[in-house]
Amino acid sequence: MQRACVAQVLSSLLLVSAPLAAQEERRGEVPYVPTAPEMVETMLKLGEAKPGDVVYDLGCGDGRIVIMAAQKFRARGVGVDINPERIKESEENARQAGVSGQVRFIEKNLFNADIGEATLVTLYLLPDVNLRLRPKLLRELKTGTRIVSHSFDMGDWTADKTVEIEGRTVYFWTVTDSAKRQFGGPAGSPVDGEWLYRMPTPNGEVEARLVLKTEGQRLTGTFHFPENRRLEIQDGTIDGPQMKFTVRRDRPQGGVMVYKMTGTVEGDQIRGKTETEMDGQTVTQEWSAKRK
Repeated sequence: MQRACVAQVLSSLLLVSAPLAAQEERRGEVPYVPTAPEMVETMLKLGEAKPGDVVYDLGCGDGRIVIMAAQKFRARGVGVDINPERIKESEENARQAGVSGQVRFIEKNLFNADIGEATLVTLYLLPDVNLRLRPKLLRELKTGTRIVSHSFDMGDWTADKTVEIEGRTVYFWTVTDSAKRQFGGPAGSPVDGEWLYRMPTPNGEVEARLVLKTEGQRLTGTFHFPENRRLEIQDGTIDGPQMKFTVRRDRPQGGVMVYKMTGTVEGDQIRGKTETEMDGQTVTQEWSAKRK
């Protein structure tokens, strides 16, 4: 009963959100569908894989793309997948293929992966995921890096080449300075700008406009609530995609409520958690924001 009361007070202050589902379910994206070997080879050939390349497969599944890149094209490979079972499977497949020394696998959300060393990136995701991933690719990849996508394009960023195989299309792009300027997201930090902050509460979802600005690793910002209510971010920092900050608000019954908030930037979305101490309890809730 006490915990329910705490949650009700928090929601009434419009600074917490109801828990979302687990990461894979809440994102509702990229079901695991293995790529046929002939399609894998087509992707790597179209991407001009070669010795000396560092091939990143984002959403690597069982590791077959980076394994073939190592076996047939003598490249190094890095597979990224959020599912620990897929990572274990990939590592075992690499061991059996005799390429464990040429490839590695990272259990991570692909939006948070460090991809800067890649010279070739392969994708088999979904259309909306490609579009949300596009700014990250163009910000973090070096000019000249190649990108290959199985079945799905990048919206208005037109592919340099396409190949049809068994009724499916494989797309190829090269990262250029002009593409970075045109499609790489807003200038400056990818966090700067306006976000739509969503807060499910027992009385329905409440939205607020969140304006963020960075200066180096310093993060500042303001929540703009209905009826001209505003709350300022304090003690904000950002390191890569990871941010943390504090929000303070006067309690109706006196005193100050302190919200310790963390968030992770995932393309044009931010997902995070809020921790608040009340009546000797720490209440943790999840929040999200989408770029406006």
